Amino acid sequence: MKSAIVITLLATLLGCSSSTVQTQQGVQPNNITEISTTEILAQETIRDSPHADLFIFKNRVYVVDHQLTVQSNQIGEKLGTIQQQHKADEPFTEFMSTTLPIGTEMYQIKNEVHIDQLAIKVKDHYKVYKALEEG
Repeated sequence: MKSAIVITLLATLLGCSSSTVQTQQGVQPNNITEISTTEILAQETIRDSPHADLFIFKNRVYVVDHQLTVQSNQIGEKLGTIQQQHKADEPFTEFMSTTLPIGTEMYQIKNEVHIDQLAIKVKDHYKVYKALEEG
């Protein structure tokens, strides 16, 4: 009986409390925006290098690696295409790029067990993009 009263009391208190923030204009609802680690990593990369060549795939940030090369016989399964160009002050979304044009194709590299590296078709050749490590 006591536990039922305690649970009812807690539910009532929690249900009746509203999250507010005191501002100069008065009391405003507390608007909390969730930001993914992918978004944070992409934004930090852009902050550190405003012209960074990156895209988002499977909630990971990929950046171009000019040191790595891939030949056409190493190209595996097509994984998708770039669908959006990133604009300043907009959140990053899946298949969004900072520099690659919409429609750019992304491929898995043969014999790569993980998708830490992807091949991106640029005109008549491929560029390698590496996933950034979180943390």
